[in-house]
Amino acid sequence: MQVLTTIGLATLLAACGGGGGPDLDVGGGGGGSTFKPTVYTSEGRALNSCSLDPVCSNNPLAPFFAGVSQAPAAGATLSGVVRLEVRGNDLYNVELLPADSYLPRYGIFNISGDRTLAWLDLDTTRLPNGAVNMRISAFNAPAGQPAAEIVAMPARSWNISNSGAPSSSFAASVTAAPADGASVSGTTRLEIRGSGIANAELLPASGYSPRLGVFNVSADRTMAWLDFDSRSVPDGATGVRIAAYNVQAGQPGATEIIAMPARTWNIGNGSAPAPSTFTATATMAPAHGAVVSGTTRLEVRGTNLRNVELLPASGYLPRYGVFSISADRTFAWLDFDSSALPNGTLNARISAFNAPAGEPASEIVAMPARQWELRH
Repeated sequence: MQVLTTIGLATLLAACGGGGGPDLDVGGGGGGSTFKPTVYTSEGRALNSCSLDPVCSNNPLAPFFAGVSQAPAAGATLSGVVRLEVRGNDLYNVELLPADSYLPRYGIFNISGDRTLAWLDLDTTRLPNGAVNMRISAFNAPAGQPAAEIVAMPARSWNISNSGAPSSSFAASVTAAPADGASVSGTTRLEIRGSGIANAELLPASGYSPRLGVFNVSADRTMAWLDFDSRSVPDGATGVRIAAYNVQAGQPGATEIIAMPARTWNIGNGSAPAPSTFTATATMAPAHGAVVSGTTRLEVRGTNLRNVELLPASGYLPRYGVFSISADRTFAWLDFDSSALPNGTLNARISAFNAPAGEPASEIVAMPARQWELRH
């Protein structure tokens, strides 16, 4: 396995120099494999064997590339939540790591569907105040699998400065939700309160899939709320629970609290079985020319919906989002996170299909192309 990096990792360079250096154990994207890497700059030029490398002038691992597009400058003082972004191609795993090692992982980035953008909202309140030295590494395979590495951001020193020490207190309990056995229709507000809440989810009574809803969390992490649209699940008895976590979704080191133990709700919105006909219409989306920021709900209603996607005005790549679809195939929804895309003009349409992605299907443009201004 080869490792790509910039000149920032002195330890890796020392390990690679000469050819008689020690083996390097990588725990990040390499799954703990031991190897002697050839170290590449972002232009693909081997640092320790360029004269012998026939691909010195080109990146031998193209189309895999990565570079930081948003991060505080070296020496910056950080507090609260800080957005980090990496852009590139074939991004399968991106991690915030110590300057010269792979543990502990300070954060695992979210990655867009087309694998060209990765982002992490780093919560600095979970770190002790003082100096830290970190890098961002990208890998072209999921964590735990053999992978090439690019150091998208060479090590930078930051100063963590939050007004209070990170709270180790984590508590969560439900304060607003229908009782066990209640009849539920339309939209219902769910709330939990506690401390140290970073993520909360409405889940089936057992298991973790499908997620029925993801809560909003207050800045002080003492409250989380969800306007649960019961039309997203079929009519009938449904077992649900609410789980809270002390880290954001997808991040390591999570502790789970069942804020609401399993309850059975009787969903009743009068939905009928989906007929064989195929129809689709966008029922909720920003108007043409609207300013869009944060997370925006998009909805499509119809019949026989098997796949619904937010796409460019023309073409099918990149996919900006894939909708969740109700069991009766009459309702599809997407919480579109505009912060995953750069500021500026987005021309997008919503297309519905009567077969799963990758299979032959008819297409209905449920929302013809609209232009939105993304600001965040």
